[in-house]
Amino acid sequence: MNGASERTRSYRLLQGERLALEIRGEPGVLVSTSAPPSLPGTPPVTHPFATADFHLAEVEGELGALLRESSDIDAFLEAADRAGYRIESIG
Repeated sequence: MNGASERTRSYRLLQGERLALEIRGEPGVLVSTSAPPSLPGTPPVTHPFATADFHLAEVEGELGALLRESSDIDAFLEAADRAGYRIESIG
């Protein structure tokens, strides 16, 4: 495989000019803005195709639902675009 096919894609989702979510297309942890940190000994919330940091509590539920309903990162990005989020590729 070449480096381009192995590179993890990363994006910023914006609502207007405000950063709502930073996401990478690889399995990992979802970091919440609105929920308190996990209790000691409790595993973090993970996702099968995304590692993400939420930045706007008021849209976290909507974006979380879009993630749960999507089969992969491309389906999520398409759904987020339809929902009105601006998507910027960052790598």
